[in-house]
Amino acid sequence: MTKGTKEDFLPDDLLWAAGGHASDVVLTAMADGQVDIVPPIVLAHVDKCRSCTTHLGNAALLSLHTGREIAMVAREADAAARAPMPRLAIFLGLAFAVLGLLPTLLDAPSELGGARSFATHDVPMFVNGLGTLARKILEPGSALGLGLTYGAAVLLVIMAFALVRLLPKKEVSR
Repeated sequence: MTKGTKEDFLPDDLLWAAGGHASDVVLTAMADGQVDIVPPIVLAHVDKCRSCTTHLGNAALLSLHTGREIAMVAREADAAARAPMPRLAIFLGLAFAVLGLLPTLLDAPSELGGARSFATHDVPMFVNGLGTLARKILEPGSALGLGLTYGAAVLLVIMAFALVRLLPKKEVSR
């Protein structure tokens, strides 16, 4: 296509508004600096028409304001992304959690007879239970394994739909 052909310009139905003035689409394109897509006859009208010139100025101010707002939001997002991780708070929280767990780890002999503690009794029993569960799940043709597989697949699909709904939409400009 060569510059200045009818295909390079906005369609005729987008050029004019009521009253024979330039449409908002034309004024927005001009305010955004896309004068190349506006036919010369419409440009000439905007240059001579006081109403269209006023609306063009308002559209240009709106475009500038929008550009500043988008830049400000982008700066705030960058600043939030660069915020330091609260390492001290995380370390202190983990330290207090370990301190709170110490009495359970070092508990005294129970009344049930014998020295039973978390480290010597509960952990091995939990690990043995996990081993039994893993053998049942990994057993060929296991209903539990099949159910977990399908459940995980459904959960992933639901999470994908939720993410698509929650993520911001990407705007495409032409």
